[in-house]
Amino acid sequence: MKPIFSFLVLLFVVRIPAQTHFTIPQNVWRFTVNSDYSSGNWKSNNLSNSAMKHYYPIYTKVYSLNQYFERTIVTNKINFEYGFTDRTTLVFKVPYIKKITENQSWSLLNDSSSVILDSLFNFYYPSTIPNSGLSDLTIGLNVLLKGSPAWRGGKQKFSFYSGLDVIFPFGERLKKYNANEIGDDGIPNQFKQVPLGEGLTEIKLKFFGEFYRKRWGRLFNINWKFGVSSFQKGEVNPRITFLWIENASADSIATSIGDVIKKKPLNFSGMMSTQLELLPKKVFFTTGIDWQFSGRDEFFSSNSIWDEWMKKRKGYDSRNMNTSQFVKLNLLNLDPYLMVGPAPFELEVGASWYLPYPLTFNSYGNISYWLQLSTYFQAW
Repeated sequence: MKPIFSFLVLLFVVRIPAQTHFTIPQNVWRFTVNSDYSSGNWKSNNLSNSAMKHYYPIYTKVYSLNQYFERTIVTNKINFEYGFTDRTTLVFKVPYIKKITENQSWSLLNDSSSVILDSLFNFYYPSTIPNSGLSDLTIGLNVLLKGSPAWRGGKQKFSFYSGLDVIFPFGERLKKYNANEIGDDGIPNQFKQVPLGEGLTEIKLKFFGEFYRKRWGRLFNINWKFGVSSFQKGEVNPRITFLWIENASADSIATSIGDVIKKKPLNFSGMMSTQLELLPKKVFFTTGIDWQFSGRDEFFSSNSIWDEWMKKRKGYDSRNMNTSQFVKLNLLNLDPYLMVGPAPFELEVGASWYLPYPLTFNSYGNISYWLQLSTYFQAW
């Protein structure tokens, strides 16, 4: 018999009254589209400075300078989820970066004469760089280990899950430097590219869950998540820059570095949120905080000095942390007794903003807004 697809209505499935559902009922599909706008500046490792610091010698003089980065990203995401059983959900995520724009600028701290540095920065760091394309794809599995999810209910007012995600590197990597691949402006193509990925496979182990109670006819949830990611060690194309060595051409720098292997450390992430049902089975409000921390990268090239310079130097450290607070409002049209129209859906509007140093450092501090629509259907 050919598969029959039907929207979730009263006659077909278990009701999903709560917004938090890390797994979904057996044979149920959830299809989600998300549009996200994010913008932010590079944040260094102190409260007052929003720039990457460099100390660059020219002849007998050492220049102290700040390099500023600002990124704006518009991303469209499509998620497919399938309830393999009531306790197991398969996940497939496809993000597409509609547009990313990186703006770069710099300033001197100890000298007003910047003619030489002007020409170097204009060559190696064009002021505005755009890009777009597919980002890294995720295939995952979420499993209910213990308890009962809020959409099912029961005597146990909690649920505890584990999950495994594999993130495959489909995003455009940084191009390899080639002196013969230049534009009409004479600038190598690598210097005018914003990569969409690093080209390294990521495996992420997650533990997450919820505690929930119903009081005064309203559902209250506390949700949490913890994850640890391991990355494949692999070859990457180094970003050629004049800032690590004086009086050398881009060709000489590339030759000195040679081929590069990058080893990323374990990445830790977490989330904690509270959720309140404002209108029964219709409107939920959520606020929370999420964070990620990563240790120092390691590089293995033909030049050990460059390896250490990329790992850590005065004014920069590859060890980073990013913490943000978020709020979101969910409008539900899922309960068959209250549903408007034939199609069940869930609409989410959200915003997040970074929390300053020491909770965010050596990464981009972003302010983000998003709109998300999810719908459910069943196949059997």
